[in-house]
Amino acid sequence: MHFSLAAVVALSGLSIASPLAQVNHRADAVSLLTDLFATVQVYTGAINATLATLTLSSSVLDKTAAIPKVGASLNSITSAITSTAAEIRAITPANATTPEKRSLIDTATPQLAKRQLIAVATLLSLIILEIFATIGAAIAILGLAALLVFLNPLTSALSILILAVQLLLDTVLVAVTLLLNTLLAGLALTVGGL
Repeated sequence: MHFSLAAVVALSGLSIASPLAQVNHRADAVSLLTDLFATVQVYTGAINATLATLTLSSSVLDKTAAIPKVGASLNSITSAITSTAAEIRAITPANATTPEKRSLIDTATPQLAKRQLIAVATLLSLIILEIFATIGAAIAILGLAALLVFLNPLTSALSILILAVQLLLDTVLVAVTLLLNTLLAGLALTVGGL
């Protein structure tokens, strides 16, 4: 499933540079997440191309042959997320959680900070939705049991990414966390039904 790149391009325009280091870090996070979203779309596109040749009634041999291809793309998504989370942790200031610094940033550039927070939350949501829409299609055709070994590291990487972004921005991204928890709960219900 592909979401509009126009939304990402529009959001990336919100990352205007500022003299304050934290604002620059937020802009860097928008840039990193924009790149990650583009990378995720490449791999979800590869998964969708593999799934396009299959149906629910495809033979077990055809489905089994598709699992390594889908798994390789899921592993690539996991690697890209892990790499982006590491880059975001690298730009996080050592004193990111000090209240004095936070109040200085929020009062110095409140509109820019707010736009960047919205951009980051939107990008994270788009990334999560892109991944889980593709995973849903893959599970419907290939089955959950075949993909579970690839999904556990992926969901862990997403959690690590969200935590890294929250530390950088010094805020809790409630909507993004709720979205991930809801999608993971749906996945858990599917697993429970096995």
